[in-house]
Amino acid sequence: MSKLFRALLSESDASETPLMSTGSNEDPLAIESAVDDDAVAVETFESVIPPNKLIERSSSNTSLQSSIQPEIDYSTLYGGIFQNVDLPVKGTLEREEMEQKFKSKIDYAILPVVIAMYMMNYLDRNNIAAARLSTLVEDLSLTGTQYSNCLSILYVGYILMQLPSNLILEKVGHPSIYLPAAMVIWGVLSTCIAFVRGYNGLVFNRFLIGFAEAAFYPGTIFYLSCWYTKYEIAKRSALFICGSWVSGAFSGFVAYGVLENLDGVYGLAAWRWLFLLEGLLTIAVALIAMWILPNLPATTTWLSKEERLLGVLRMIEDAGQQDEDVAGFSTLDVGRSQSKMRSAFSGVMMALRDSKLYIVWPMVFSLAVTGGINSVFPTIVDSLGFGRPKTLLLTAPPWLLCAVTSVMNGIHSDRTGERYLHMLWGPALSLLGLAICILSTNTALRYVAMLLLLQIYNSWPLAFAWMASIFARPPIKRAAAVGIVNIGGNLPNIFVPYLFYQGSGPQFYLGFIVCGLFAVFGMVGATILRNVLRNLNKKLAKGAKVDGVDGSTGFRFVY
Repeated sequence: MSKLFRALLSESDASETPLMSTGSNEDPLAIESAVDDDAVAVETFESVIPPNKLIERSSSNTSLQSSIQPEIDYSTLYGGIFQNVDLPVKGTLEREEMEQKFKSKIDYAILPVVIAMYMMNYLDRNNIAAARLSTLVEDLSLTGTQYSNCLSILYVGYILMQLPSNLILEKVGHPSIYLPAAMVIWGVLSTCIAFVRGYNGLVFNRFLIGFAEAAFYPGTIFYLSCWYTKYEIAKRSALFICGSWVSGAFSGFVAYGVLENLDGVYGLAAWRWLFLLEGLLTIAVALIAMWILPNLPATTTWLSKEERLLGVLRMIEDAGQQDEDVAGFSTLDVGRSQSKMRSAFSGVMMALRDSKLYIVWPMVFSLAVTGGINSVFPTIVDSLGFGRPKTLLLTAPPWLLCAVTSVMNGIHSDRTGERYLHMLWGPALSLLGLAICILSTNTALRYVAMLLLLQIYNSWPLAFAWMASIFARPPIKRAAAVGIVNIGGNLPNIFVPYLFYQGSGPQFYLGFIVCGLFAVFGMVGATILRNVLRNLNKKLAKGAKVDGVDGSTGFRFVY
C-alpha cells in the first residue's frame, strides 16, 4: 500500500510542469528560461532569491546565478528566522533531491490523515441515508418531508459557517489543531444522534453537525494549497477527495454489517448502533490527526529550518511574489508587528472584486446540483427493486469506480498541466447515465447508468484545485474564495433531496432532468473560464499586471 501511494504521487512529480502546457505555451521566452522540469517555478525563482543567499554547486550554474535579480532577501522573512540558512540553487540536482524528499515527507504526514478524516466526514454526513433503510423513519415517526428536512438542514449549518471558518483558519494558522478539533465536535454530535427520540432532536443535531463540518472541506483545500504548487495540487486534491468516494463504498459495507447484525443488541435499534459506532470512530481518528498533521510551512517545528524555508520559497516561486500576510505567524512570536496582516474583511472584498469568482461560483454550483444525487444515491439504487442487503452492497461499486477514475484524472491533469478537458468528461459521463436512467427500465442497464452517475465527481477535485491556483495570492483572498465557492458547492444539497421525492421512482424524472441540465451548465462554465484565463495569460505574457500578479515574474494561469 505504501509503495502504491508513493507511486501515485511520484509519477508526475518528476516533471511537475509539462514542457508545453496550456498555462505557459503562449510565452516562448518562459520556456527558453526553464532549466529543469519545474519551468514555471524557475521563472519566478529569478525574482525571489538574492545572489548572496545561493550555494554555488558547479560552474554550470553561473549563467543562472548571474541572471538573478534580487528583490526579496529571505533572511528577513518571518521576522528573520531564516537568517544564515542556505539552500541549493533552483535547477541543480541537490535542489531537486531536496524537494523530492521534502514532498515525500509532507505527503506522508498530510495525505493519509486528511483522507481518513474525509472518510469519516462523509460517513457521518450521509449515514442517515443508510439508517433510513433500517427503522429510523418508523422509530422517530418521520414523514417524508421531515426526513428530507433532516437531510437538508445539515447543509444550512454547513453553508453558514463555510466562509467564517476558512477566514479563522487562515488567521489562526494551526490546521493541525483547528481541523481535528472541528472533527471531534461533529463526531460527538453524530454519536448523540444514537439517543434522539424524535424529529426535533434529529433535525437539531443534523444542523449542528453541518456547522462543525463546515471547517473541514474548504479548510483542507486551503491547507493543501499552502503546501503544494499549482502543478502538484490536482492529484493531491484528487487523493484527498478520494476519501469520500471510498467512504461511499465503505459505508455500504459498514451499514450492511451493522444493520444486519446489531439490531436489538442492548435494546438499541440497528440504526442507533450505526450512529454510535461511526461517531466514536470519528473522535478517535481526530485525536490521532492532532498528533500527525503539520501546520504551515513556516510554522511546522518538526521540519528543519532548511525544509521550512524550502516550503515557504516553493509557494513564493509558484505565485511569483511574496505574501503580504503571514498566516499562523503568532506561533513564532517574532516580527509580527512588522508584517502587513490583512483583515478577514479585506480578504473577502479582494475575492469579491475578482471577476473570475463570478465564473467559478456558478460552475461549481452547477456541478454540485448534479453531484447532489450522492445524498439520495441509496434511494436511487433501491429503485432497482432488490432487498436491503443487496441494495447496500450495490452502492459500493459506483463509489469505488469514482475513486479510481478521479485519482487517475487528477494525476493526468497534473502531468499535462491541463485542466479544462479533464473537467469535461466527468459531467459528460454523468449526463449519459442520467439519460439512461430516464429512458430505460432495464435493471442491468440502469445499474450501468448508476456507475456513470457518480462520475460527475471526477470534476470536483479538479474544480477546487483549479480555483486554488487562479486565486493564488494573498492567502487570505484564497481562503475567502475557497469558502465562498464552497458555499455554492453545497447550496444544492439543500434542495436536491426534494427533487427525488417519495413516489417519484424508479425513474425520478424531475430529479434526473434537473441534474442533467446543470451538468451542461457546469461544462459551459468551464469553457468560459478556460477562455477567460487564456486571455489573461496573453496579458501576463506582455508583462501586464493581472489581479495583483505581475506577468514579468513568469506566473501564468493554468487551464
